[in-house]
Amino acid sequence: MAAFLVDIKHMILRFFYALAFILFSTTAAASLFNQLILPNELKRSQVVQYSQPYQCIQIIDEYLQIQKKDVISAVSRVSQIREKSVTPSDLVLIKQQKALCYFYANNIDQAVVILDKMLVNKTHNVPLHLRQQSLLIKSHILAQSTTLANFQLAQETIEQVLSSIADNTYNPTANGYFALKIIAGEIALNLNNYEESMALFREAQTFAAKTPLTNNAAWAAYAIGYNYQQQNKLTLAINFYNKALQKLLDNNDILNGLLTKKMSQAYIAQDNFKLAINFANQSAQYYQNLGNKLQLSDSLLALASMHRKIKEYNLSLVYYFNALDLLKIFDDKNRLNAVYFEVGKTYLQMGNFSLAEQYLSNAEQLFYTNGQRTLLLESLVHLANLAIQQQHYDTALTRLNKALVIARKLNNSKQFETVYLYLATAYEETDQYAKALDSYKQFVRYNKLSNFDAKKALPVSNQHKENNEIKSQKIDQLQKQVTKLKQAKHNLMINVFLLAAIMLIILYFYYVNNQKMKSQRRDVEQLENNYNIHPNTGLNNINSLKQYIPTPLQEARFYSDWEYTDKQNSVHSCAIISLDFLQPLRQKHSLSLVNKIETELGAYLLQQLHDSERLFQLNDTQLLLVRKVNKNYDPAIIANYILDWFEQFDCQLNFNKDISIGMVSHPFLFKYPTAIDSKKLLNIATLALSGATQLSRKNKQNSWVQLSALTYTQPAFFHGDIWNRSKQAIEKGLVKVISSTDKNDINWL
Repeated sequence: MAAFLVDIKHMILRFFYALAFILFSTTAAASLFNQLILPNELKRSQVVQYSQPYQCIQIIDEYLQIQKKDVISAVSRVSQIREKSVTPSDLVLIKQQKALCYFYANNIDQAVVILDKMLVNKTHNVPLHLRQQSLLIKSHILAQSTTLANFQLAQETIEQVLSSIADNTYNPTANGYFALKIIAGEIALNLNNYEESMALFREAQTFAAKTPLTNNAAWAAYAIGYNYQQQNKLTLAINFYNKALQKLLDNNDILNGLLTKKMSQAYIAQDNFKLAINFANQSAQYYQNLGNKLQLSDSLLALASMHRKIKEYNLSLVYYFNALDLLKIFDDKNRLNAVYFEVGKTYLQMGNFSLAEQYLSNAEQLFYTNGQRTLLLESLVHLANLAIQQQHYDTALTRLNKALVIARKLNNSKQFETVYLYLATAYEETDQYAKALDSYKQFVRYNKLSNFDAKKALPVSNQHKENNEIKSQKIDQLQKQVTKLKQAKHNLMINVFLLAAIMLIILYFYYVNNQKMKSQRRDVEQLENNYNIHPNTGLNNINSLKQYIPTPLQEARFYSDWEYTDKQNSVHSCAIISLDFLQPLRQKHSLSLVNKIETELGAYLLQQLHDSERLFQLNDTQLLLVRKVNKNYDPAIIANYILDWFEQFDCQLNFNKDISIGMVSHPFLFKYPTAIDSKKLLNIATLALSGATQLSRKNKQNSWVQLSALTYTQPAFFHGDIWNRSKQAIEKGLVKVISSTDKNDINWL
């Protein structure tokens, strides 16, 4: 009879412990469920669940194999002989542990399968709280997935637990409510319901206060910090991560590894790589001490990526290869393939094209075989980039067209953007300008789409709410300050009066200084206008020209073949006009009279300009007319147009309006519109003007000369002294000379 009572007492105690630990004593993420009450023979499985999850599974399978014929009800376990038999409740706890081990081994699908099998079997021998526990474990595991379908399934699963609480069939402990709020919060966070998630995490924080001997407070702070990080509120996230570190009672808790990992990611987002690497090293050290090689490989990969960003390539490769060694143990093909790809990208950035091609090609084949289409697309793009850098443009085009097919299947704007950018480059380098232009337009289109998608994906920033969150953290400090302010009220009033007097003085000086600044600003504006205007004619001078020059160059940037494209039919005619009549006037008449004539001439010329024309004064005797014309324009029309200006100019003196005109077109080389810059172009125009001046002197009449390059003249011919190279180009017939009279009268030597 005594032995019978002892057995009954043992059974009741065991059931009580299983019930008391319902929904576990720690929280979120990996250590939510490390307090399941298992038979003594399975304690070892809990010890190795993080470090060697597959060994944990093996221990459980071996135990179940031994006990599968020895399953009895809890009521039947009444003798010492059958004490080691397992009950249906024991089986549920053991299988929950097995599901968690699969979860820690990153095998979410198998973990869910085990839980679903238990949930389908609605035996009356299993207490309700264990079924609710299985639902919570399932929802938590699904919440760690990366797919929307799993997030939604997690939401449906946890709703079953909430409905049990609502109809009073299930009443969890404080620990249970804590875990429930944390899991519900992480599901809401995955579904981008940031406010709902934050509210749930705050409720979990309340329940954490009721369990002071656990790490629940640290986990709640971590969860809140992660919510802020997902909203890109990095300062608040780091603040709560630090609070979690301070509240952590056990440095061996797996939260330590998660915290350091998340803090590293937050500092990366702030471009603070020094602190990011520091916390990543702490995370790696934690997982190495724990013996969890999967998590250690993640930390090593993060370190490799950070060192690559700061161009410490050799150290980055060390971490990548160490991670490879760890992943080969688990034969995780998807992750192994991704690491081979990262090694190839690193070699590409280092400029080691041979090893880059080896690893990238290997990764491409592995991605293709394994059906990893997104990574296959990225590998093709990087291989195309490598081919472009090696000037293997045909190879690059082949790879990019393959990538384009995959991008259409994935239908992602960012991927299209990258592919079309490289296609534009490859087509341009192979002289396929029409295709290059079309690819560039597609790049611009998808760039706008990807930017729009990125804005939609980001959480809506609310600066007002963020400021309130920061202020709420300082509420204790403010309350203390209120007490001190009440005691110093009299002194404060005196300070207010003093400050008011000082403010009046400051406002007075501010007004005086503001008036001075306005006056100085007007003077500066006047100086700037004078700086850009010729003092005699009032025309824009050489300084204005420097500001205007980029405009036609911008128009040229998007067109590589000006001669054959039907997208660009216009060019800029640039004519330098030498005012040969000014020097004789200065010799015959007073300075004031000549200056007056120049002023009248400037005002007259400004009235003659049309919208497509700009006129600049290069110096006292030379003007520059820039006019947008058809690319097949007749230079004689432009020259006669200018000559008519001066013939029709009427002033108080009657004098010969002798001028000479030197003309060129921008672009000077139609197939290479940006090869001849503005300075070189003006030098060539000046050379044309020198020829026109010779003709004017010889023929005693106004003359003009135009220089234009033949269609296939190469830019390389004009390297060096542009003046002498242009003369040589004229002699060799690479530059065509058109003039108002016989061009053979010009001596180009």
